[in-house]
Amino acid sequence: MFQLGGLVVTLVNGLLGLFIRRRLRASFPRHGALIDALCAAGFLLLAPPALLMAIASFSGLRALQRHAPDALSLLSFGAQMSLLVYGLLYGIAAAARAALGALRRRRPAPATPTPAAPAPGAPEIPEAPPHGDPGPQAALAVDARPAPEIVDEGRRRLVAATTWALPVAAVAVSMGGVLAARKMPVVMRIALPVRRELTNLHGVTIAQISDVHVGSYMDAERLDEIRDAMNAIRADIHVVTGDLLDNHVSQLELSARFLRGLRPVRGQLVFCMGNHEYIAARSASVGAIVRGLEEAGAQVLVDEAREIRLGGDRLWMGAIDYPSRARPGQPARRPTRDGLQRALGQMRDDGAPRVLLSHHPGTFVAARELPFDLMLSGHTHGGQISLGRIGEYPLTPMLPAGRYHNGLFEHRGRRLYVNAGAGGWLPVRINCPPEITLVELVPA
Repeated sequence: MFQLGGLVVTLVNGLLGLFIRRRLRASFPRHGALIDALCAAGFLLLAPPALLMAIASFSGLRALQRHAPDALSLLSFGAQMSLLVYGLLYGIAAAARAALGALRRRRPAPATPTPAAPAPGAPEIPEAPPHGDPGPQAALAVDARPAPEIVDEGRRRLVAATTWALPVAAVAVSMGGVLAARKMPVVMRIALPVRRELTNLHGVTIAQISDVHVGSYMDAERLDEIRDAMNAIRADIHVVTGDLLDNHVSQLELSARFLRGLRPVRGQLVFCMGNHEYIAARSASVGAIVRGLEEAGAQVLVDEAREIRLGGDRLWMGAIDYPSRARPGQPARRPTRDGLQRALGQMRDDGAPRVLLSHHPGTFVAARELPFDLMLSGHTHGGQISLGRIGEYPLTPMLPAGRYHNGLFEHRGRRLYVNAGAGGWLPVRINCPPEITLVELVPA
């Protein structure tokens, strides 16, 4: 699948590059050699990620991330995103022009007026002169020819300049997205109502971080910034909803360093497994990953729940495993519904709030009829490119159609919050900044 994607992106790059080259040469005919050189350099900048993915699948892309300088890698992905955004914007504009043209062609043409018959007694129009005799009518016809159109050179230059508004906008948006991906996480605050008599829980806060992806444009310096942002909130409990590692056990060292640096006020740090923890386990074992996380101070919950005492009251915290099919040579993991029943079965129905961690937000479909108060998820990165949201349907070109991409959702009193993540598949975020979620327990 990744190889096919790399091939498709390479072909799209080539077609869009040829199209832009043709437009540049039409606009600046005197600079053909310079335009060819710039287009060739641009293609060389864009080609490596997609070509490596087409040749060596996902491992080729990972090799580029590990060995290329960060500045070059970020510039390459930013340029790639610029080209794709330009193609998308141009396609939308071309479709709009075609639709307007079709509407104009469907309008009925104005009726041509029929010459009226001469009134009785009106003077007759003289007949055309014999062949070879121009006569006075020919002179009138020559004089009636339209005057040559005066070309407004200033207007022509303005129209030519505006044709480059789309590529300039695409570059600005994409490079802005590269910078936005490196910004400090924003804090998104939500409230979780709890019973009024549970006074020890009023004002308790839970900070959630998700999808850090250590090793994928996430170095030690960036990790320290995210750690400091988490600690600055001074939340009582910290939770990590999966994909702290990216794809290899070697990333466990930095991941453990990150966990050891977290400072929840009540000392509780809870972790649920994401799909990338299992991807990293292919280079070691699931047990080695879990042990490394637990030795760093995290409570790794897999289809289980814990009681967290807060004064004289309690909070139930559970987590379910990442849903997945069994791989060859590996035992099947517990089905999602069984995992939900197991975790929720360990939470007593005593009026205390019940919080579930699930890396994949799609779990909410199976869980929303079960007894819990809030599910915290991640996995989607918010799409990394957000075009807004219509009701419960977020709009993003990076994810297939679905509902639970980012933000707060509710179904008959069951709540789901999907964190947009702190890392990413690509180092670009547009209208979807890195995020920390802060949940505050408030009296109902």
